[in-house]
Amino acid sequence: INSVLRLSLLLLLILQLGGNTVGAQKAPVKSAPALTRIEFLFDASQSMYGRWQSGPKIDVARNLMTQLLDSLRRLSNIELALRVYGHQKQYPPQDCDDSRLEVPFAKGNISDIQAVLKRLVPKGTTPIAKSLELCANDFPTSPARNVVILVTDGIEECGGDPCKVSLELQKKGVFLRPFVIGMGLDESLKKTFDCVGRYFDATNETTFRDALNIVISQALDNTTL
Repeated sequence: INSVLRLSLLLLLILQLGGNTVGAQKAPVKSAPALTRIEFLFDASQSMYGRWQSGPKIDVARNLMTQLLDSLRRLSNIELALRVYGHQKQYPPQDCDDSRLEVPFAKGNISDIQAVLKRLVPKGTTPIAKSLELCANDFPTSPARNVVILVTDGIEECGGDPCKVSLELQKKGVFLRPFVIGMGLDESLKKTFDCVGRYFDATNETTFRDALNIVISQALDNTTL
């Protein structure tokens, strides 16, 4: 009888443990939303004073960028940053180190980015390769999906190789394949950005606005990335 009793108790214990295991497996595991870091690399070189559609390119770009940033205010799983080139030193002479992180990565810094865009004065040259290289140090080391969005109206002017820099940083896992929005670029210049990242051709204000929306949508889309 004692043997039968011990066997019954053992079976009961096994069933209880099994039930707890099944219950644990059924419990849903909630994971935090993936963090996406987006750095805007913004062209404020002298050519951004050129007329485009309703006004100077710099005005069109910052107005549409400001509208886009307003639409991102409610998102909690993103951090933004702004690096600008061509806005500190007058051209000529050419200063190929004219690139600066104006707003570092943080949550809730959209107003800071908009304020910088508002006061930008195009002055200098276009060091795209150098700026991409500096972007590598702008991203925090904590895990996230890192994205660069380059907005430019011109090509590299400092002898650098944006394609090589972009590819090396992608291989190192610093950031994913960048997005490039070209503002009114000549047809012959567009191919120079194919190797830098995914290129979007903005021929006018409407296509520029559409490109911004598409790029942000894809930057926040896990499947696309």
